[in-house]
Amino acid sequence: MKNLITLTLAMMLFVAPIFSQSTTTKADQLDQLFTHCSDNNLFNGTVLVSENGKVIYRKAFGYADIEAKEKLTPESSFYLASVSKQFTTMGIMILKEKGKLSYDDKLSKFFPEFPEYADGITVRHLMTHTSGVPDHYRLGAYKVDLTNSDVKDLLVKQEKLDFEPGERYSYSNGGYVMLAMIVEKASGMPFHKFMKKNIFDPLKMKNTLVYDESKPKVENRAKGHHHVSGYNDYEILTSGAGGMYSRLDDLHKWDQALYTEKLVSKETMEEAYTSAKLNNGDLTDYGYGWGIQQTDNGKIVQHSGGMNGYRTFIRRDLNQNNCHIILTNKGDALAMGGINTAIANILNGEEFELPKIPLSGQLAKMMKENDMETAITDFKKMIEAESDKYELDEMGINALGYVYMNEEDYETAIEVFKLNVELFPNSSNTYDSLGEAYMENGQNGPAIKNYKKSIELNPNNENGIAMLKKMGLDESELRQTITIPEDVLDTYVGKYELQPGFVLEIMREGDKMYVLPTGQQKSEIFAASVTRFYSKIVDAQVTFNKDENGKIVSLTLHQGGDYEAKKLE
Repeated sequence: MKNLITLTLAMMLFVAPIFSQSTTTKADQLDQLFTHCSDNNLFNGTVLVSENGKVIYRKAFGYADIEAKEKLTPESSFYLASVSKQFTTMGIMILKEKGKLSYDDKLSKFFPEFPEYADGITVRHLMTHTSGVPDHYRLGAYKVDLTNSDVKDLLVKQEKLDFEPGERYSYSNGGYVMLAMIVEKASGMPFHKFMKKNIFDPLKMKNTLVYDESKPKVENRAKGHHHVSGYNDYEILTSGAGGMYSRLDDLHKWDQALYTEKLVSKETMEEAYTSAKLNNGDLTDYGYGWGIQQTDNGKIVQHSGGMNGYRTFIRRDLNQNNCHIILTNKGDALAMGGINTAIANILNGEEFELPKIPLSGQLAKMMKENDMETAITDFKKMIEAESDKYELDEMGINALGYVYMNEEDYETAIEVFKLNVELFPNSSNTYDSLGEAYMENGQNGPAIKNYKKSIELNPNNENGIAMLKKMGLDESELRQTITIPEDVLDTYVGKYELQPGFVLEIMREGDKMYVLPTGQQKSEIFAASVTRFYSKIVDAQVTFNKDENGKIVSLTLHQGGDYEAKKLE
């Protein structure tokens, strides 16, 4: 599946060599971390870390324009991608406090041209990704200079929702485009002007803007790049789901302002940091534009973003008033997971690890220097020989395949995706991407085969189902219900340790199964087979593993790779 957009980090993150706290300062440790990442092509961007509200580390690494060798500075401006969503919901919250709208207002109130189903969609549903409104990128909406009006027109044509409002959590950029348009309707102002007047100006965020159809100049703009080579710059005009540019210092002002009542009341902010509840009572770990994590020390709110060459992240520890902000512009040449974990550990005075070097970069280099067959052969040898230094990264290899897809070199993309399927045969996403490459190459037979396998591994893969329907398959052929006896489900119940201090607890309530990750809310998981279960909230699945005697001894988490967790006795 093409990863245009990234979301809040879900269950866990992975890395390597351990460094304990010593007499060095936290700033020194952060510099050690980012120097390692920069030197190994794992970071090209800017970073700010604050502790108890005060900045302790602020630095730039790499280039704003790699081809022109124009260096980044801490004052460089980046496209924020989905980190923009928290600003969109702030616009909604401001209007709610002014009495201009209610969270319970229906989409049809603002846009009566939608089909009848809009009568059941509330503003709150849109803010929490529980509306059932499709993600417009999945509908093929991406094009240069795409506007909010283009997105709305496409969504209006949809005869039905992905699901009944409140039934599920499903990340929808289309829903957030509609929120921006609701802000315009309720305020009587263009979205970019409303945001400037009501948020950016009051907080003195002088270098933050919503990029509107006038295509304003962005000072000190970092250009977007592919993680391998070449430009991959921002080129559309939508807002609400994304659409903003900003820089480190302005985002730190934003972080600190959210502890005050400069924009809205503390009660309104507390609701924004509260997990949405589905119709069945399950919590989603997502509030109003924020992913939410409950820890022993308090609440963490965070959000990631990714589009074209930009990858962004903000994490706020509300109890400690700690924050870190990461802005990058070199695609997936980024150890975001390992970096985030290491920063959090450093701020907490704990041991931290330097990220391993992703092997996808080595594969890209080999493909440039050799023919495909030689590159893959040498790559497999490297996997065997240097596993201690490098990390086999499913998502990086997937992103490399899309570099060739974007160039319409489908044959090469197919070979990259086939390699990823071989390396990660339990990943729904690898089969989805291979299916897409075959489909784009006009090979519907293998496309259908791979999409079906992807859905078998993850029945919640709405993209795969949509593509198969596009190729003529009936939806009734694609969905299946698995019933597992309760005594079998009981064998899965227990605690599984993914890494020290991080446990997945599996629970049964009647005929339903739940997972409770350390520091997070429990959520229901659904059977894809007798031993494999999937989440409807995040793109993650688990497989329960037996020993030679048939006893459950571990589970494997499939989430951007395969990670085994041993069952605790």
